[in-house]
Amino acid sequence: MACLSPEVMTAVAMGRRRGQPRPVEARDSDQLAAEWDRVAAERDRSITEGRDLSYSHILIPALLGLSLPWLTSGGRILDAGCGTGKFASELAASYPRCQFVGVDPSKLSIEIASAKRPPQDNLTFLRETVECLAAQVDPHSFDLVIANMLLQNVSSLSEVLDACVQTLAPGGALVFAIPHPCFWPRYWKYEKAPWFRYDAEIWIEAPFRTSLSPANGVTTTHTHRPLHHYFRAFAAAGLMVEELVEPYPDEGIEGEYPLAWEFPRFLLGRCRSYASGTP
Repeated sequence: MACLSPEVMTAVAMGRRRGQPRPVEARDSDQLAAEWDRVAAERDRSITEGRDLSYSHILIPALLGLSLPWLTSGGRILDAGCGTGKFASELAASYPRCQFVGVDPSKLSIEIASAKRPPQDNLTFLRETVECLAAQVDPHSFDLVIANMLLQNVSSLSEVLDACVQTLAPGGALVFAIPHPCFWPRYWKYEKAPWFRYDAEIWIEAPFRTSLSPANGVTTTHTHRPLHHYFRAFAAAGLMVEELVEPYPDEGIEGEYPLAWEFPRFLLGRCRSYASGTP
């Protein structure tokens, strides 16, 4: 931040007062977990009550489509960054032949997941980062890793991807969802901010809100990374992107959003390690 011009520093200060997105220093894993502790309860309510339209109508259907071959084959599934556990719990109920593990570094998120989700023999929740889990379990322990809106919220993208690869069995896959790097800045209206550059990695603090829930004064942090950063990181970890999805809502659902969908807001994909075969 010290290298920013006085004009940019003024714009950042104004953004702080107005509750607008602003650049911040990089966060470590403990800081990120503490941020999600603060929003865990509201996050769970917004999903449960259907106030996060994108979760229900964009992310979950696209993730299921990318993951289906491994779900129907009765594999071992890791939900990396499972939050309060709703998605993992629903998957475990729908695919009883699979074994699921949901991990998240947020203590409160895992407490909510453990308390609110019905006990299931094929589902375990752990308060853990995927990096720490990879160091504790046997290599190749999972057939599928799902990273739903995780990769933009980690302190080291390369370490997380390396951990995912370490846990993947031969023939396994990583399925991910991230805010679309090309269009998320436009959606959040900071693409023309004096501090923003598309080609730079920037940590951004923004009000926490969902489709039908206004901001409530609580903020979280995410990282803007351009597309080439992600693809270089995938390649460095030994991952090949085999499919990409840029979903839009169905016509009926789009009308429920406060703002029209001019462009895709999320990017999802499926990666395979270079040595992996087909499931």
